[in-house]
Amino acid sequence: GRFRALDPKATPVFPRDHGTHDDARVEWWYVTGHLVDAEGRRSGFQLTFFRAGLVDEPKGARTSAFAPRDLHLAHFARTDVDGKTFRYAERTHRDGPGGASARPTHLDVANEDWRLTELGGRLHLRASDRVGGVEETLTLLLTPEKPPVLHGENGLSRKAPEPEAVSRYVSFTRLRAEGWSTRGEDARSVTGSAWMDHEWSEALMAPDAVGWDWIGMNLHDGAALTAFRLRRADGSTLWAGGSWRAAGAGSGTDGVQVFAPDAVVFTPLRRWRSNASGARYPVQWRVETPAGAFVVQALLDDQEL
Repeated sequence: GRFRALDPKATPVFPRDHGTHDDARVEWWYVTGHLVDAEGRRSGFQLTFFRAGLVDEPKGARTSAFAPRDLHLAHFARTDVDGKTFRYAERTHRDGPGGASARPTHLDVANEDWRLTELGGRLHLRASDRVGGVEETLTLLLTPEKPPVLHGENGLSRKAPEPEAVSRYVSFTRLRAEGWSTRGEDARSVTGSAWMDHEWSEALMAPDAVGWDWIGMNLHDGAALTAFRLRRADGSTLWAGGSWRAAGAGSGTDGVQVFAPDAVVFTPLRRWRSNASGARYPVQWRVETPAGAFVVQALLDDQEL
């Protein structure tokens, strides 16, 4: 078969492991960030690429040339912090020319003309969306200011008690962002900071996990903190975890403290109800970790995607 459990002894090698992993059933790359233009207007963005393996057969053993091997999904979201608006677009494609692709040799994922690719040690991001007949495009150059970090034991991040419920998890925690945000003929230069996560796994999440709270924090002292929890339908915590990396740490697991599942506590302090879906979302949390406790809040309540 094609899909294989992650080898706990294997050490990721970059830049190859920023690329896709054909033997992983599920894989995703996402970039989130804060931007500001020359006039001081604040915005946020998220661009995600998902790949889901559909057929458990090695390459070259195709039962049909028309059978999709992978399904690629992508989301592009923008928050205008000062204008208090949120917009998103999404795409779903099978793999193939003009549709979607992911390279195994280095970071290069695409869904139509949305793209995230590594060029000379920096990342290039481009995504667009038509809003009211006007094209909105974000084009960014992302420069890593810290080497990639591996979460969990040798980069294996546990998501549930079961032995197979692990993902390989790599982050660029501090990316300097610079580029352009355009709307029709209007083009604004933007700068800011971003965070990129890449995870891949053979196993899917536990069946009773219905929600996932995740946060990546760049702390004022230069350290980076990651915390997450998986929720059951009743809101209780199924599993939690995270890590802290010292400001001067090197790449991989150097300088990384891995949190035990009972050491990370998310406490919702305020919730918001969506008129569109009726769902209730936490929009302010107290996040307690061995590296400190923090109160975190959404800059805009309505960011439902």
